[in-house]
Amino acid sequence: MTQQAADAGGGMSLESGPEARLSGAFRLASRPRVGYPLLAAAALGYSVVALLLAVANAKPMPEPYLRIPDADYFAAGALFYAPVIVAAWLLASGAIYLAARAMRGGPRFDELLAATAFASGLGTLGTLVADLVTSPLRAIGVIDEQAWEASITQRGGWFVFTWTTLAIYIALFLVTYPLAVRRSTRLGWPGAIAIGVAGFLVFQGFEYVFIR
Repeated sequence: MTQQAADAGGGMSLESGPEARLSGAFRLASRPRVGYPLLAAAALGYSVVALLLAVANAKPMPEPYLRIPDADYFAAGALFYAPVIVAAWLLASGAIYLAARAMRGGPRFDELLAATAFASGLGTLGTLVADLVTSPLRAIGVIDEQAWEASITQRGGWFVFTWTTLAIYIALFLVTYPLAVRRSTRLGWPGAIAIGVAGFLVFQGFEYVFIR
């Protein structure tokens, strides 16, 4: 009897291992009162970044798809960056919902929206935090704008810095989107990872059309 109890206790400890703790933490963090404000703050944060880059007379890099003059791009971006981020989240959430239903994952759309809102907000912080530091410095001339652009094109220090923050951004999305799918559906990890990664590609693909 004692051995059986010990075995049962061992099984319970396995069930409350790192995966369970991670899922539990994500469940708490991705509640609507957390996820939606985080996404809104991230979206508005990038509108602020765009405004500061307009003050810095920055040029969009790489060349954007939108037919907006380079000199006016970030001034316009201060108006459309936030709506684009929100639209990308909604589009990705819809794609994830349809894919999960096709795989009989039984998602609840309200839970999925809250989970992907948190994931999108947290992932966006991967680049936003650094941009909120560098863009004011570029706007007031502490970081010379021409030196910044030259460093990006010549793959200098700022190029490495930018790609480091992008790597953090991608890593956060590739972790949190599958967690969002797993949390809001009945899918196992293979399906959650596949759909989560696909959802991130939808999110990022839509953003890339508009945001530089």
